[in-house]
Amino acid sequence: MAIAGTSVLLRMSLRTGVAAFMIRLITGSADPRHQDLLEEHYRLRHNIFVGERGWAALARPDGREVDAYDTPQTVYVLALDDGHVVGGYRFLPTSTPHLLQDRYSHLVDGPVPRGREIHEWSRFFIRKDRRGGSLFRQLIGSGPGACRLLGLASLTSVIEPDWLSRFDAASFRYGLLGPFIEVAGMQLAAVQIDIERAPASGQAIGRDTRVEQ
Repeated sequence: MAIAGTSVLLRMSLRTGVAAFMIRLITGSADPRHQDLLEEHYRLRHNIFVGERGWAALARPDGREVDAYDTPQTVYVLALDDGHVVGGYRFLPTSTPHLLQDRYSHLVDGPVPRGREIHEWSRFFIRKDRRGGSLFRQLIGSGPGACRLLGLASLTSVIEPDWLSRFDAASFRYGLLGPFIEVAGMQLAAVQIDIERAPASGQAIGRDTRVEQ
């Protein structure tokens, strides 16, 4: 498993020649070297999840979307363009408190998957002006590579129905942990993604990936 405070830069480039974004993996919300990036990403999360999606329960007067799951154990994967955050997501260890266990366990038929090699995937976002291009494919495609760096075998997540087609497009192997259920006006389900059966990093979407420490 990764040690808190580490950082890895994933340099990703499309074979089609489209400009690549830098994908940075940061382990730990308290890492002093990356506070500027983390703060920028918290504000983007607030703009998107509160401002655009209307999740009023997440609103904060300081304009930062930070919750109890942004901890020194959280892993952040951020897409950077010219040094600025344009997208990202986070992984939460399932051996510690996480959303599926604490708030959405009713979506799972049976016990919630937990373990050292299982993380929860949440807070996937892309800045509004960068949607509709290659960034989404690069960012979702970075997931398996990031997991392998962390020694993870699978991911769990709470998803809306449109994520199933996105997982299919990325050639992810996944299984629903229960049916879709209406929660706060949204159709939600729990899913588990098998990283050990996922395509090699970049394979499913036609890109090469190099990892730099």
